[in-house]
Amino acid sequence: MKPRIGMFLSLSAAALLVGCGKQHTVPVESAEGEAVPLFQGNKGIWLPEETRKLLGVESAEVAEQPMQQELRKLARVYRAARDGAPACASVLLTTAEAKDLKPGQAIRLKKGGSPEEVPGKLARVDEQTQTALGQAEALLEFDDAQPRVAAGTFLTATFLIGEPRPVLVVPQSALLTAAVGTFVYAVNGRHFTRTEIKIAATTDGFVEVEDGLYSGDRVAVQGVGSLWLIELSALKGGKPCCAVSKRETAAAR
Repeated sequence: MKPRIGMFLSLSAAALLVGCGKQHTVPVESAEGEAVPLFQGNKGIWLPEETRKLLGVESAEVAEQPMQQELRKLARVYRAARDGAPACASVLLTTAEAKDLKPGQAIRLKKGGSPEEVPGKLARVDEQTQTALGQAEALLEFDDAQPRVAAGTFLTATFLIGEPRPVLVVPQSALLTAAVGTFVYAVNGRHFTRTEIKIAATTDGFVEVEDGLYSGDRVAVQGVGSLWLIELSALKGGKPCCAVSKRETAAAR
């Protein structure tokens, strides 16, 4: 008889029942097993192989890959599309931000709350505004045949800057974003240890890691939410445990 989905439900319940100070055991078939804590202090979280599979926890190696640097700015639509003419928006840039931009280059525009991005282009950069505003004004154009974007609407404009460069990246699915910072669960021997990282650009589902990891490290890329629930239960006074065989008990220690 193999562990069933009830194991996952028991683990979720154990993680959510916090502050009671009791030991919550995740049932796993084990004729001669004993309860072993899933969260083990500074080591992090230890999961038996079957539990890891059931929770969908997977890891991958941190590696370098080329990534295009992105610049995101808030743009304001000053003219809606009409009579076949494109809609126009403007955005203020610092001198440093404007120096790498070229008229005609592609940009991406997104309205707040909408997952859809609209392609556009940089029409020109007006540097004359630097005298009055201390910043350059970039004028953007985008097609809006419907039209759906009214004058006065604010959009997020994404510019691509420079050439792609090799950087350390992790999938977005590996991130745990909390009020106190951004974390990943790094593989530490047989454990998953929550590790704070500093991130930068995001492109095509990957996030650049500026600090906190090295090339060759491994991190959890799936099941991060389940790992956080286990740790949260322990931090709030619970004791999520798992009944495992003697062989697995020895490995955990």
